[in-house]
Amino acid sequence: MDLAAIRAALCGPDHGKRLQALVALRRHSTADAEPILLTALGSDTFIIRSFACMGLGQKRTEAGFHALLERARQDKDPNVRAEAASALSWFGFERCTSLLLQLFAQDDHWLVRHSILAALAECGDPGVQLQVARQGLEGDDDTVRCSALELLGALVGSPLAGEAETLLLAATHEDNPWVIRRTAARTLGNFPGEAARRRRLELRRDPDYRVVAATMESALKLDSGPQSEFSA
Repeated sequence: MDLAAIRAALCGPDHGKRLQALVALRRHSTADAEPILLTALGSDTFIIRSFACMGLGQKRTEAGFHALLERARQDKDPNVRAEAASALSWFGFERCTSLLLQLFAQDDHWLVRHSILAALAECGDPGVQLQVARQGLEGDDDTVRCSALELLGALVGSPLAGEAETLLLAATHEDNPWVIRRTAARTLGNFPGEAARRRRLELRRDPDYRVVAATMESALKLDSGPQSEFSA
């Protein structure tokens, strides 16, 4: 699709063609794509703005960076904020880690927080990963709490593995919802220590069969080597 066709499609009423046009910009130069993507950020349709965020993350221009940061902070739709936060990570963690941590602290929507947790799972900094996991566990949304527990699995073998294991063990207590206990039990399969092993044995008698199943799964995971749920 040439640039004229892309511009025409983006001005039309067909959302499908507009999305196709945004995808087609991947094959065009950054100089040609950037102004079109920036304009698409002003669309009244959230999915168009989301695709524009993806495109700006791929092209990685300075104007795109600032536009993404503004969308991550201010867009009314959490889908767009989540996509903008994810796209920011493509600019490099040296530049974006502190910004992503700020966004995580300021935005309590589960989708945005899950997107940031997934991005920071790739940052390679155990301190940052432990920090954001702790913040996620302090919230009330079980989806975010589960994502935070899964991220702790990336800390196996790091100097902070003991702290991660302590958080996971605490999450297996019976006063937590079953979904939290299940996720913690599954992630404990990354940790070879004695405390984790004993707790996995205890969780085989958990009153919820889903936790028991996750415990058995974690034993298989330990046999195959440690991994984060985000690395699947």
